[in-house]
Amino acid sequence: MREGTPFDPVAVVRIRTMLEMGLVGLKEIIAWADAWVMKLDDSPLWLLEMCTAPDVATAVGLIYGIPMLPIPATPEERRAENADHLACLFLRHRRGGLSWGEFLFQGGQYLDRAGGPWPCETFFMQLNLLERMGFPEDLVRAQREDIEHELREALERMESAHRQFEAEARGA
Repeated sequence: MREGTPFDPVAVVRIRTMLEMGLVGLKEIIAWADAWVMKLDDSPLWLLEMCTAPDVATAVGLIYGIPMLPIPATPEERRAENADHLACLFLRHRRGGLSWGEFLFQGGQYLDRAGGPWPCETFFMQLNLLERMGFPEDLVRAQREDIEHELREALERMESAHRQFEAEARGA
């Protein structure tokens, strides 16, 4: 099992996370799958089907259907998984794809659904405070710095995974 390939379960889970959180879209995931199919002599069925996925939900479902993908079992593993999802949202914010308020809202929604050890109220309370105060830039900056510090390791993981994904989607 080569690291970073479609046969690397950790890499595949990170790609699924990027896709679920909108850091990559359908066009990018299809390009990635096409590039791998062209490189491999015997592509797995899910990768072949990814090349023609009609929408993001189908693409995500194909990845969820892969047997033997790691499932977080401990609170630490669930927290790391949550952090990876939030890091993808943060990267979208950093690249201008989400406002800070939208980042907090979507992050809170994700955490509410995830049910992991990181409370969704963390993000919703910060958003409520910003709304009450009229979104002062110094408060936005302080929140952003706190969350970026908290997500530091996940941001490094997901930035690296995203760079590798983009290179593979280009066929590099």
